[in-house]
Amino acid sequence: MQGRKGSLGMILIGAAAALLLGSAAGTVINAQPPAPEKSPVYRAKAARGRILDRYGSILAYSGEDGSRSYPEDLCPHIIGTLSASGEAQSGIELALDTVLRGQDGLRDSGHNIPVRDGSDVYLTIDSSLQRAAESILEKAAAQYRKGVDYDTAAPYCGKAGAIVILGCESGEVLACASYPDFPLNDFSRRYDSLAADDNSPLLCRALNGLYRPGRTFKPVTAAAALCSGAVRADTRFWCGSHLRLGDTDFSCVKPHGAADVRRALELSCNIYFYRAALLTGSSQLTNYARLFGFGQAPRIELPTVPGSFASPENTSPWSEGQLIQAAIGQSTTLCTPLQMAIEALTLAREGSYLEPTVIRSTGGMRPESEPVPNDELYSFGSKEVFDLIKRGMTDSTVYTYGEWALSKLPHPCAVKTGTPQSPRGYDSAVIGFYPADRPEIAFAVMLEGGANAKHTVFEICEAYNKRIQF
Repeated sequence: MQGRKGSLGMILIGAAAALLLGSAAGTVINAQPPAPEKSPVYRAKAARGRILDRYGSILAYSGEDGSRSYPEDLCPHIIGTLSASGEAQSGIELALDTVLRGQDGLRDSGHNIPVRDGSDVYLTIDSSLQRAAESILEKAAAQYRKGVDYDTAAPYCGKAGAIVILGCESGEVLACASYPDFPLNDFSRRYDSLAADDNSPLLCRALNGLYRPGRTFKPVTAAAALCSGAVRADTRFWCGSHLRLGDTDFSCVKPHGAADVRRALELSCNIYFYRAALLTGSSQLTNYARLFGFGQAPRIELPTVPGSFASPENTSPWSEGQLIQAAIGQSTTLCTPLQMAIEALTLAREGSYLEPTVIRSTGGMRPESEPVPNDELYSFGSKEVFDLIKRGMTDSTVYTYGEWALSKLPHPCAVKTGTPQSPRGYDSAVIGFYPADRPEIAFAVMLEGGANAKHTVFEICEAYNKRIQF
């Protein structure tokens, strides 16, 4: 009996051992290798670069939470917009998005990309001149709401408009204002109402608004006639206030008698420029219009439009009547205020054409305060021709009055005014450069449905004098 118990014990012990071994063996067979520990993913958001004016005043910057702020509340059409999610939509924000946005950082088991913050962008804008330009347009709109007064000594006014100021040495855009505009700090929240506004505050009128230049175009006609040899400095035409072509009478504001080109520019005599255009011909007039930048989009860093210059190629039916209307900035001619400022710049530079620019520098390096001259694309005409045109434009400043009289400026100014026909009835425009004898700024002003744009010039030149001491 004892022997059986001993044998049974041995059997049980063996069975238990076998079960243990089987269990252990099964564990080894079915085991999976442990999952490796995952490296943590680190992401770092790049800080968007700042946008600054030419002197380092901050126009746009991003806070720690990535939200964009605009401390100066200036030039919204130039700076441009970001969506609520931070995507670039327009203006410099879009044109230089790759410079401004930088590169987000990423580190995990397969990547190690360091964060690279966006670079700063310096614009050519002078904040003091920009603020003055925006203020002028706001005052013009306020005066317009009181009623338009066409008396030549009345205040300037306009429902909407634009001002462009260029540096004569460099072609840099010192100010570029459109009215109405919009607040960048509140753009996303107010977008729907801004987009639905009949006054089109989202439109950059300075670069994309199309207008007839009217009589501000007459210096181009003068240059074409003089440079082509169609007229001389002493060529005179009689103005009895009307010129008849076929069955149509084309008028002037009043009889001016005999006038040469200088006197015709001072008086803005339509009859002189009608007759000069007939002698010059459409081919030459079109050629010189293009030399001044009409009918082609300026090469600038922001979107703009080419407009058109009236010619047999784009105006049908073409006639001598269309030609003489083109000579005074009417017919089918359309241009932007920027193109009008380029006309003024080319006159100031005596036929030397520069492309405008709104970018001073990129990459975060603060630029020198002095302008960096652009290379001229081409030049035409002669000093004698442009001196003659300049004298006529300087003579016309006697027709500015009261608190806006240009005779009160410390230096002479050269201007050419216009009251072009438009869907609003008439617009009011002026181009010019200052000082007339050694130009440093060229400018153009367009006031929609308004009057006396010439009276903005005093404030533009005063703002420049306060910023730059002669």
